[in-house]
Amino acid sequence: MQFQQILEEKRKVVNERIDEILSSGFEQNEASELVRYTFKTGGKRLRPTMVLLATEAVGGQEKPAVNAAVAVEFVHAASLIFDDLIDKDRVRRSAPTLNVAFNNDRAISAALFLASKGIQVLSDYKDPKVMKMIGWGLVDLSQGEILDVISEIAIDVKHYLNIADLKTGALFGASAGIGGLIGGGSPEEVSALYSYGRAVGVAFQIRDDIMDLTGSGNSSKQERANLVLAHYLGDTARQDRVAQMLDHNGNKSDSTDALRQKAVDFARRASAEYVQKAKSEIAVLRGGDGKAALEELATFALERQA
Repeated sequence: MQFQQILEEKRKVVNERIDEILSSGFEQNEASELVRYTFKTGGKRLRPTMVLLATEAVGGQEKPAVNAAVAVEFVHAASLIFDDLIDKDRVRRSAPTLNVAFNNDRAISAALFLASKGIQVLSDYKDPKVMKMIGWGLVDLSQGEILDVISEIAIDVKHYLNIADLKTGALFGASAGIGGLIGGGSPEEVSALYSYGRAVGVAFQIRDDIMDLTGSGNSSKQERANLVLAHYLGDTARQDRVAQMLDHNGNKSDSTDALRQKAVDFARRASAEYVQKAKSEIAVLRGGDGKAALEELATFALERQA
């Protein structure tokens, strides 16, 4: 089965369960609409898909892991809302961000609810290892957000990769690790899945940044740190080159274009290396469709166009 078909099937399962969980609990329709809005604008559902595939890769069944997959997506959705508020973004996935569609106060309240709901759903598993895994993920994600906010655009490659690992890799790692725990994986398998997820997360973030700077991404955050800029600035005078690189309407010299392409090529190689690292991490897993699908997911993180 092609990975895109697997992703569509898993996304359907996750979206149906999201609707079920969020279908009750609010007396006012406006409140329900508020917390559902983020999921109505789309999303690949890669993190919950990773939960389900990791469960299957260690011999578990999908059904017991579906709630955990949804919980991870709730946490991810909350992080996106906070991210948009911090960056003052107005569009995500070609739709108004939650803070624009409603207002900042309501966006904050929705993000807090979704993060809390995700933790509540995971707590129902009554597994301290699952709670510890999501706790690590949340702390690292938050630390990455702080570092991203306080960092200047002209950071070095090492600093960038640390932020990417924390801000994006952490929740990917938690997703794979939680899936392994629910599927009954051995400590070695769960550790391998956790490391796999973190590597995929970094590759995913690098690909996002490449698409942002080549014009094929959905983000408006061209002023924030990313790997292309980090490498580009390592070979050039920082302030002058940043101004040139971010001025898409200006006239760029041939040397600037060459340096820009060199930086993009470097980022692509780095993303490929993290994908290869991810695949090597899960070599310890038993064979089968689950493991093969995880390998395909890693490749998707590298090659996706949106």
